[in-house]
This record gives sequence, structure tokens and C-alpha cells, in this order.
Amino acid sequence: MSGAGVLLHPEWETLVDYWLGDTDAAATEAIDAHLMQCDACGNALDEVVALARGVKEAFRGGAVPSMLSVPFVERLKSAGRRVREYRVPHNGSVTCGVAPEDDLLVSHLSAPLLGVTRLDAVFARSFAPGQQSRLKDIPFDAARGEVLFAPKLAEVRGLPSHEMVVRLLAVDATGEREVGHYTFRHQAAPR
Repeated sequence: MSGAGVLLHPEWETLVDYWLGDTDAAATEAIDAHLMQCDACGNALDEVVALARGVKEAFRGGAVPSMLSVPFVERLKSAGRRVREYRVPHNGSVTCGVAPEDDLLVSHLSAPLLGVTRLDAVFARSFAPGQQSRLKDIPFDAARGEVLFAPKLAEVRGLPSHEMVVRLLAVDATGEREVGHYTFRHQAAPR
């Protein structure tokens, strides 16, 4: 960002780090000073802020699926969010649903993940035979042997009763192998 005492325009990623509070004290001070003098960078920071608000609103509204961490889910619960959780054993199944008061729906998928470096999730629903969707390179906690998945809550609320199968695939240079599969028996809320 700076060279020989001259402050250059911060990169987009640096502005994101700045907004998130992930820059060190010297960088934060330099960016603060630069933003006071540079309308272009101030406008770029406004874009970062607008993007962050949009992501937050989409997440809160249940418009995006997410792979989460246990500490993040715990923070949401501590902040008063109503989180419905389902724990699904390795290669297991669960009967599930969502209530109108739920803010977030989280599935804890138990899996043998030690040694896994990349994990993909493949989703198939009984009402769409032959169709699958895939999330690539999802976050996971190998030490806990767990993946936390939060589907699009807004979408789940409108779905009919059905089954969804989630397959977790370990991916490496030699190919891919299934490390677990999970069946969700979704029960639609009465209307």
C-alpha cells in the first residue's frame, strides 16, 4: 500500500480487511489518513460497506446457503437469533422442518475428515430427479469431524415435503471419494 513514505491507493482486498478491522495499527492509520484525502478510495470503501450490508441482509433473509463454523453459530445464538439445529450422524438421516419463528436452520453433518484437504458437497432432491447442485471447496472442521450447513431458509420454507440427500466428497489430485452421505426428510409446515 505504501512505498518510500508515499501512500498508494489501497487495493480492494485491503479495504475489505480495513472494514473488517483486520489491518494492523500502522495500516489502519495510513488508510484513515488516505481516505480523508481521496474521494475515489472513499467511494470504493462505500462500495465495500454496501456489499457487506447486502451480504448481511441476504444471509439474515435466508437467501443464500452457507457453510458455517461452530463459533459463528454460537455467536448468532448468543445474539438472540433463533437457530434450529439438526445433528446428522455419519451416513445417517433425520426428519426435519422449519418453524416460522426460526432465523436460521443449521445441519451438523458428522464425517471422518482427518486428512481431507478439500471437501465438496453435492445436493439432490427427490422432487427434482436427476438434478444435482454442488458446492465446491466448502469449509469444514476436521478435528471435530463436522460440517455445518445452513440452507437457504427462505427457500426451505416454501418447499413441499421431500427428501434431500447430501453427499460429502473429499477431493484431491487423485480424484474424489465420498466421505459421507446424509438424508434429510423434510416435512413441510402445514398451511
